[in-house]
Amino acid sequence: MLVWKDILRPVSILLPIESTIQEALVLLESSKLDLLLVDDSHQGIVGYIDRPFLLGQITASGDLSGQVEYRKDMVRVPAESPISFYHNIHVVLGMDQAGNIAGYTSASEAKNHLGQYKLEQLNHIFNSSGIGIITTDPHFEITFMNETAEQILGLPKTVLQYRNYKTLLTIDKDLEEVLSGKQLLSVESSINYKRISGNFSPLYENGKIIGIVHIFSHRERLGEAVNELEFVRNISDDLQAIYSSENEQIIVVNHAGKIVRIAGTFLRDFWQVQTPEQLIDSDVYQLERAGIFYPNIADLCMTQKKKLSMIQESQKGRMVWSVATPVFHGDKLEKVVILSRDITGIHVMRPELEMSGRKAKDHDPDMDEILTRQDNLRKLVYRSKGMERLVDEVKHIAQVDSTVLLVGESGVGKEVFAQTIHEYSARKNEPFIRVNCGALPESLIESELFGYEKGAFTGADQKGKPGLFELAHKGSIFLDEVTELPYPMQAKLLRVLQEREIMRVGGTRTFPVDVRVIAATNQNLKELVRSRKFREDLYYRLHVIPIEIPPLRKRTPDIIPLAIHFLKRFNSLYHLDKSLTREALNALEGYAWPGNVRELQNVIERLVVTTRKDNIGTEDVLPHLYVEEDRGRENKTLVLDIMPLREAVEEVENQLISLALKKYGTASKVAKILGVSPATLSRRIQKFLQ
Repeated sequence: MLVWKDILRPVSILLPIESTIQEALVLLESSKLDLLLVDDSHQGIVGYIDRPFLLGQITASGDLSGQVEYRKDMVRVPAESPISFYHNIHVVLGMDQAGNIAGYTSASEAKNHLGQYKLEQLNHIFNSSGIGIITTDPHFEITFMNETAEQILGLPKTVLQYRNYKTLLTIDKDLEEVLSGKQLLSVESSINYKRISGNFSPLYENGKIIGIVHIFSHRERLGEAVNELEFVRNISDDLQAIYSSENEQIIVVNHAGKIVRIAGTFLRDFWQVQTPEQLIDSDVYQLERAGIFYPNIADLCMTQKKKLSMIQESQKGRMVWSVATPVFHGDKLEKVVILSRDITGIHVMRPELEMSGRKAKDHDPDMDEILTRQDNLRKLVYRSKGMERLVDEVKHIAQVDSTVLLVGESGVGKEVFAQTIHEYSARKNEPFIRVNCGALPESLIESELFGYEKGAFTGADQKGKPGLFELAHKGSIFLDEVTELPYPMQAKLLRVLQEREIMRVGGTRTFPVDVRVIAATNQNLKELVRSRKFREDLYYRLHVIPIEIPPLRKRTPDIIPLAIHFLKRFNSLYHLDKSLTREALNALEGYAWPGNVRELQNVIERLVVTTRKDNIGTEDVLPHLYVEEDRGRENKTLVLDIMPLREAVEEVENQLISLALKKYGTASKVAKILGVSPATLSRRIQKFLQ
């Protein structure tokens, strides 16, 4: 398996962020590098420039003294992790276990290395199989032969390469037929007095025949050679799947349900055996009946005769995301190729997060608008290391009663974190009360939070009513959007936090309350304190244990697990069986998600409900990501005043891209219609979103 550290370049030269275009050009030329990493003395590496991007700046401005611009489409990955590719990412920074940068590479370099690695694997497979392979160009000149071919023929490739294969072979078949698309099977021939038997097939590139390929074995071993040739034909099909996969297990199941081949990354924890050889010739139906896994995706694929994707679970609770593809020989289903990736590392916390607690006998039903009862579908789903560390911290602080302040952008899941803290605390069997401070009418905030005595004000219940803090007694109260509390109410909340007692509106006595306070905000509290919009003393009371929840764009590994989680939820909710293609998942992973997890959830629900086919592809995903980003941009540009020409051009470009994506659906079609390369279109879209 090839990992990032195997291909990383050392970071030897950095370009200061304040450099001019001329300084960047001089450094790029003198270093002989393809690109330079841009360094900010405060933030570290923030981007990069390459030759085409720098030349574009020079062409656009013509002024070499201006500050150099840089690109940001890069990603940080663990240096020890297997190579995989990210949507719209050009540069990869490898991080060591200490969190330092171990090196860098470009996506194109990584693909070249991976392609070379797979080619070496392919050569090893063929050389180990005992099968000779010779390829020629359209003029029958030998272009390639493997080591086994040299051994069978007793001639080195230095003697045979570039010689006319047609004149060297003794054969009673016309090889010209192969160049017209015909395949010659089990053909006997000889060369250098060696009798061989094998197949001649057209060699294709981009749908065009560019030569022939001869796969053969010793004539004396014909019986064995037939089996080996079948093996080669089989792995030829399988390699198509291997080449397009990333760190996945490949299982080949024949039409009778027998496992005939296993390649790629073997998921031994899922299968509960140590080596893939132990599974060869196993019957998938027997494995299913034995409870080794469920469901049987191979059987479903053979029954429905179409490509399927789903999550499979093992007896020990391991989960894999599997994609099964049927392979036909003519009209006959021959086998199923299954690509599987272990997703057990996706942590799902709180399988059932329900708001437990009691209701006061005189609880007002109208309070249901404020007390949000959670169903059993609210979960913390994550896979990134950063989130794993954060959840460990949450589980640790849940054991104490200190006030917690959750900080993060809107939609990152602050409420789910609050529920998790409650569920991991000693108060988990007591009430969990959620209060949306921004939804409470200002005139009723005090009475809703602290309750009121009978006759406290006009229209009050004659029996009085307990407040939310009373209802949360012995449990936890979650103050969402706490910065929306009016300034006078902040002083009363401060008293509750200090004295741990409340007084109802219109009352004369205090009630002790034992409650764990969890507050949340998406604003900068320090800034609000400086501008005197939030009390400084209350800030310090709330800021006992601050927890910052990162936005989804900073935890990219969580996007696909969350998408799969929401897909399962909405499939179950609407009684559907939709699936996301690999390309669709890549498109979701490459999006910035300004609305965070909430936006991702909404997009998945919209795709499940509106997509009419079972497989949701990129053509379905892209319009929901890029076209609806800003409805206001759909209006035609109307020039009412003078504006910089560059801004005007960018506005027209943005509108053209939005309209084209809405009309044609896929980025490739849009690039063709607009007359630009897909890479250029991708850069324009990213700039548009930023």
